[in-house]
Amino acid sequence: MSRRATLALLLGLATGCAAGGKLRADAEVARADIAKARASGAMRCAPRDLALAEANVEFAEKETATGHGARAREHLDASEASVKRALELSRGCGPTQVTIAKREEKPVVRIEKTDTDKDGVPDVDDRCPEIPGPAETGGCPPVAKDSDSDGLPDDIDRCPLDPEDRDGFQDEDGCPDPDNDGDGIVDKADACPLEAGPMETRGCPVKDRDGDGVSDLADACPDVAGLKVLAGCPDSDSDGLADAEDKCPQQAGTKENGGCPDVDTDGDTIADRLDKCPSQFGPPPDGCPKKYTLVEVKREKIDIKQQVHFATAKFRVLPDSFPLLNQVVQVLRDFSNMRISIEGHTDAVGTEAANMKLSQRRSEAVLDYLISKGISPERLEAVGYGPTKPIASNKTVTGRARNRRTEFRIVAVE
Repeated sequence: MSRRATLALLLGLATGCAAGGKLRADAEVARADIAKARASGAMRCAPRDLALAEANVEFAEKETATGHGARAREHLDASEASVKRALELSRGCGPTQVTIAKREEKPVVRIEKTDTDKDGVPDVDDRCPEIPGPAETGGCPPVAKDSDSDGLPDDIDRCPLDPEDRDGFQDEDGCPDPDNDGDGIVDKADACPLEAGPMETRGCPVKDRDGDGVSDLADACPDVAGLKVLAGCPDSDSDGLADAEDKCPQQAGTKENGGCPDVDTDGDTIADRLDKCPSQFGPPPDGCPKKYTLVEVKREKIDIKQQVHFATAKFRVLPDSFPLLNQVVQVLRDFSNMRISIEGHTDAVGTEAANMKLSQRRSEAVLDYLISKGISPERLEAVGYGPTKPIASNKTVTGRARNRRTEFRIVAVE
């Protein structure tokens, strides 16, 4: 039971006790007056009034005992009126000595002063005869002072002039608590007034169910660990698109292609969506092939329309091949990210060792020419295969002529 309810009960008991005590005291006074009337000869001179007075006082005592104070008061008033008439009618009716003797008999008329609650205040004067209290409050318990009217008496109220805010947090101390969780955000603006949290989460504690370092309030995928840059959502293929927005979440792709890998049908490193000639190998920026008179750029190689000429049994490039090699240089300039392998081949005339050496020296001579025209050596490599990779029979003049060749194989277009 709260302290306010206890005080209300005590006040109610005090009021009831006070009323009961007064009625009993008035009944004792009525009985004393009846005794006086009887001693004055009322039995002989006013028997009816004496009987009414006695009957009404008995009724009053019974009504008081059962808690009917109003009825008890009516009977006491009637008894008082009857005994008053009995005294007047019996005045001088009986012997003088009998009247005097009866009036001096203190045991008959004396009202014994009892103190039921032992508080030093006689029951007849005690407004609360069964509950101890000081004389200053009529024998009732003192009512505690509550200056701020918050239901907590000042003697136990830590803030007697500031009412408790009754918000379910430390309500028993009597002090208002504008910031229950002590997070610096007043309760009225705090979404979690009993749990400390930062301003960014409106006073609620930072929670991270998936443990990805992104708070649930800021996490677009709070139950699946993800990346901070993607608002806490995962990116399985690491292509910069959250799985939920990625049409190919297990394959790295581009944002422009919905997270799916770009398709490059002709292998020229220009995605089909950007390639104006998606089925034809061509250089940036449009991916369409350029027209060269002496060479043709294919997916695997730079196909030359005539052979590179060298001095007989030598590795020196003849001038009539310069226009051809200059077009190879132009291809490498157009495809700035292309790397090639210059591969020399011979027929089977002579020893294999000699032919291997000759083919290597000839491919290196072509490499040197390309470098002299400004092509970076990191983009070039030279390999001599000698007679090991023929494309025709070495038994015929025509076959041997075809086998003596220089090829430009595309290693990579990055």
